[in-house]
Amino acid sequence: MKVGMIYRVADRLQRLIARSPRLVRLAVLVRNQARCVIKYHLAESPDVAETGEGWVRALVATEAARLVDVGANVGDWLAGALAQARGEIAAIACEPSSSALLSLRARFASDPRVTIVEAALGDRRTTMAFVEERDAGRGSTLVPGLGHIEGTTRTVEVLTLDEVVARTGWDGADMVKIDAEGFDARVIRGPAALLRAQRIGVVQFEYNRSWQLAAETLFGMYRFLEEAGYRVFLLKRDGLYELDYARYEEYFEYSNFLAISPQWYARFEPHLRGRI
Repeated sequence: MKVGMIYRVADRLQRLIARSPRLVRLAVLVRNQARCVIKYHLAESPDVAETGEGWVRALVATEAARLVDVGANVGDWLAGALAQARGEIAAIACEPSSSALLSLRARFASDPRVTIVEAALGDRRTTMAFVEERDAGRGSTLVPGLGHIEGTTRTVEVLTLDEVVARTGWDGADMVKIDAEGFDARVIRGPAALLRAQRIGVVQFEYNRSWQLAAETLFGMYRFLEEAGYRVFLLKRDGLYELDYARYEEYFEYSNFLAISPQWYARFEPHLRGRI
């Protein structure tokens, strides 16, 4: 059977199935399960030890002088980075959650290396409604419509990363780690000038279902970062992979990505694992 004929038969079958509400509901269920399969193929687990965040943090911390933790929560990632640092290091921790800030301030109160910024980050300076989970919940978000989030809604200040960096007296950063529950893309677009000048060495960001409600796409973020001269990789526990976007498209499930500037690329080259 020729390829053209196969496509015509498949199209006719799909049109017939589309007439049945029950079969359409089944198709939706199958699609959702398929997305979960893709998620576990591209990101084995949300646990830091399983995602590759740990080895990236260790690699960068041993050479970095300036780190920015966006969505720092209670500071677990940052504390690990500071413990692994070999030389002088300074860090900015950005967090809008009031309950997380209590823990963050208590944890780093006596550490002069850490500057804590009480704000969310985005692509412009403004104020926004922020849904805050109790007890420093990690699902707190600026993205409206996340039905699984229960918490208190309040207005928070939103700054841009380049503004925060400038306030601290820096002209850039070695690494920016972002966990902004769907707002990651807007955080990255904020310091566009710094990125074009490649004054940020490495950017780690999280991709998940919240991106869909935030009207963001992985394709758009790839294009933005690549146009600034960065190479973008899927982060897994055993290394970095080039994602075949044409195969997976927008799957809107949990994964971590790393954007690397030319100045830092050689450090990560031994960890490249090919295409996935």
